[in-house]
Amino acid sequence: MVTVEERMTILETEFRTELRHLATKADLAQLETKLETKLAQLETKLVAMEAKLLRWFVGLMLGSVVGASSIAYAAVRLFG
Repeated sequence: MVTVEERMTILETEFRTELRHLATKADLAQLETKLETKLAQLETKLVAMEAKLLRWFVGLMLGSVVGASSIAYAAVRLFG
């Protein structure tokens, strides 16, 4: 049978082991700084992607307008 003192010793050992795994305020501050940095990088990438997508879309629209205008011009010249 395990005595109360032995149980207390086991619990104290487990408690000390678990305490080593807890985050400190410094750990949390460091994590917050890393997250803020990553978020800023992500925002920068999103802005760049937005600009690239806008250029692609404008190019697509201009290409469509030019293509349609060319077809209309050719039709007028051919049938007009």
